[in-house]
Amino acid sequence: MGAMLDGFREAGRAPHPIVADYTSTYDCDSICNGMKIGRCNGMTGSDESPKERLAIVKRDIPDLTQTTISDFYDKNQHCSKIGNAIPSGSTFFLFGTDHTEKLPDGWEHADFFYFSRVGFNSSRTQALINVSFYSGTDGTHSGGKYFLLSKENGKWVPKASSIVWQMTPPSSADFSVPSAPYASVKR
Repeated sequence: MGAMLDGFREAGRAPHPIVADYTSTYDCDSICNGMKIGRCNGMTGSDESPKERLAIVKRDIPDLTQTTISDFYDKNQHCSKIGNAIPSGSTFFLFGTDHTEKLPDGWEHADFFYFSRVGFNSSRTQALINVSFYSGTDGTHSGGKYFLLSKENGKWVPKASSIVWQMTPPSSADFSVPSAPYASVKR
């Protein structure tokens, strides 16, 4: 989660990140983080099962291992509380029923993040996360994607992605995170 927050900030897409205090889930009857788009908090299309979506993700990201996919699927059957200790170099706030802090001046156009839980391979060198992002300043940057990250020299680095939804049609301002130095995520 921290690598994603830092990557979006470094790309100039999320200077004021606020994070839902509960994860997204494949449980379509649950909206514990308040996000509802398509089905299951935006993690699948409206007419897809989680397994159908993960098959699309695997098609889009061939380097993704079955172990990572299975771990991701198992962890995302229910929502989970996100703690305050996301390892990130970015200043961020949590939002939800348990977090009613007032945002500081200058955060009138906050950027909203809804994270899934993170799935890992058995050696914890590959990670899969779903991120739904709503830009507070540019709707063309809003969308939902699965991201494959790889651990390199102690840092999580985005390697590939698979789009689930976006607020506006694709354009030259495609919703992505560039390859850039990311904060280390210690596990």
